[in-house]
Amino acid sequence: MARSIARTLLDDQGAIVADLPHAPGDTPANGAPASGGPDMTRKQFLTAATIGVGGVMGALIAVPVAGMALAPVFGGNDFEAVKIGSVDEFTDGKFVKVVLTPGASQPDAYVRKKVAFVRKNASKTADKLALRGQEDFTVVSNTCMHLGCPVQSSNAGFVCPCHGGAYDLDGKRVGGPPVRPLDRYVWEQRGTELWATGLYALKSDGSKAKHRDPGQHTDGLEGLLYPLQP
Repeated sequence: MARSIARTLLDDQGAIVADLPHAPGDTPANGAPASGGPDMTRKQFLTAATIGVGGVMGALIAVPVAGMALAPVFGGNDFEAVKIGSVDEFTDGKFVKVVLTPGASQPDAYVRKKVAFVRKNASKTADKLALRGQEDFTVVSNTCMHLGCPVQSSNAGFVCPCHGGAYDLDGKRVGGPPVRPLDRYVWEQRGTELWATGLYALKSDGSKAKHRDPGQHTDGLEGLLYPLQP
């Protein structure tokens, strides 16, 4: 009776005046959902909420990943010239570890410090990977081309203590997981001082390539065969 009263408006004599729509939450006697409104069940609400949260989380993850992927494409390889040291600090055939510090005017100068190994070459043919005009000095980065760990100098070349990467005295990969030779700095002599003016990557044959992050191949064939090759 209560359900009929809620559904039908009667006058004082009991005559039907008008039918009213079901109130939200009304359920007919047969147990079927009331018609007349798009009511959302608890299950539907939870499903929609889960999909919405998943979409937001996916976007939060995808945006940084896409930014990292596109950074090498749209980002430039700006390099601020930095002093390496005096020419007389370096001797023939011996690598010297040098910290390259950007100008003091840079607010992040400490963070941007880099380390290089510098060797003075006794002859024009001492460095087999040197570019034309770069034969007198060899300036290699200490960043391993596997995951970016700092390499250490040894009598046979360079070794990475993190995962066993090995390079010869010219920085060419001879073993382990690195994907390419050590990066190199372009240098120029300014009076009695040596300056680094650029940074570039090397292909497996020693030719110059556009600078890339550690772990990125510089030539297609090497990428297909690695790590089958040493």
